[in-house]
Amino acid sequence: MAPAADYIFLSIETFVNTISQLVMVPCLLTLLQTQGMHGNCKILIVTSTVAQLLLLCVQSALFAYDFAFENLIQTTVKIFEMAQNGLFVMSSCLSLGLVLERSYAVWNAAEYEESAYNSIAITLIICVSAFSTLMKTYAVYLDVFDVGSIFVVYAVEGVTLLLSTFVIIYARCKSDTIPYGESRLKTKYQIKEVLNFSVAVLPSVLLSVVFHTLSLVPSLMFIEGILSYDICCLFYFSAHSLNCMVTKLTLVACHKSMRQRFQLLFVARV
Repeated sequence: MAPAADYIFLSIETFVNTISQLVMVPCLLTLLQTQGMHGNCKILIVTSTVAQLLLLCVQSALFAYDFAFENLIQTTVKIFEMAQNGLFVMSSCLSLGLVLERSYAVWNAAEYEESAYNSIAITLIICVSAFSTLMKTYAVYLDVFDVGSIFVVYAVEGVTLLLSTFVIIYARCKSDTIPYGESRLKTKYQIKEVLNFSVAVLPSVLLSVVFHTLSLVPSLMFIEGILSYDICCLFYFSAHSLNCMVTKLTLVACHKSMRQRFQLLFVARV
């Protein structure tokens, strides 16, 4: 019989994860039904949300397994570890892809506004994210833990944050320099939309960096023998659960169209 403290920690992890799942479902429905988003942007952000929701489902399955088989000691359930790490990496890569898509939208706004979506670019971003996921999954399968891989994830998050800031500054500068001629109104409108979305997504990206840091630091501390296994798991899994919930709620709250759609779907009906 495992110590009572281990069951308490696992119960906290399960509670936080369950609340996050319940919140993510309406967020996903809001994203799917929000009008006005460009096709490229909508596909990437919905894919990212689905990846995060799958991550929460994997963690739920892991916690159920731990409860059922009293797996509360330092053991590894390989299939759950592979899926959880892979989806974590995919979420980070898709966030970077989303910001890259926003950068191109500002740089080539006139042509971008005329297109519904770019299947080649979207497919490439998703494939690169999926490849990164497979590489991470394979590394877990081989029991390869490289501290350098943690810093690679940090680098991806950092580039995403810096690029988001750059997009906001560049969009504002470009919007101010475009004349108000009739032929340029669509371009100016598109840049304004990209600016609004970039401003909305930046707090979400910043919070993602914070939560990912909170999840990775305990892992390093556990490896160095500073934290016990149960405390490490408590912070690691709770941070991932909160990251999914808080970042998507922040995105919906900061984006006017998403916020209005969320209120229409889930608040006005109450």
